[in-house]
Amino acid sequence: MTPTDAEKAYLQIRDRIVRVKMPPGSVIREEELMAELGLGRTPIREALKQLHNENLVVIVPRRGMFVADISITDLHQIYEVRLEIEPLAVYLAAERIGPEQLAELRQLATEAQRADTEDMETTLALDGRFHRLMAKACGNRFLQSQIEMLYHLSLRIWHLSLDRLCPRDVDLEAHTEILTAIQQGDGRQARERMRRHIRHFQDTVKVYL
Repeated sequence: MTPTDAEKAYLQIRDRIVRVKMPPGSVIREEELMAELGLGRTPIREALKQLHNENLVVIVPRRGMFVADISITDLHQIYEVRLEIEPLAVYLAAERIGPEQLAELRQLATEAQRADTEDMETTLALDGRFHRLMAKACGNRFLQSQIEMLYHLSLRIWHLSLDRLCPRDVDLEAHTEILTAIQQGDGRQARERMRRHIRHFQDTVKVYL
């Protein structure tokens, strides 16, 4: 299905915010986005409204729109929620994952094992694909939407620290270990390994903020 202009605008603006090309606290100007993206005012506004709902954009009455700031409090609160819902997702995935999703998870685990971990952009892209797949495989669309929203908030924090990250900072070993647990139908083991994966994120990133 061909994406609408609003969907195109949403994805492009979200990518700029997550990758910190639009820095935290910066002013958002609709006219500039219209010119840069080649899209009209209506899809840009629809995209910004959605990003506001996802806590990536802040609307201040009589002042305008801004890229949301990031604080230690934000990191802690994102972590608190992710620590509960993503372990639940992999627990459910151990029961519900389909053959195609399982094959994709195996492929991702293989790519993670072979990845050049010095290339942090590739490493983060692999981790993002993993979390999105786990969210989808849980078979609960409400849980999936919350996981994806919170993951993008977390990914922005990674990108803020990108120039200081080390290869060991992204726990790609979790991909293989969670795959093993899911293949064995061991939801409890998958859940506990995901908890450790997210705690690793929390412990690593707060050093850099």
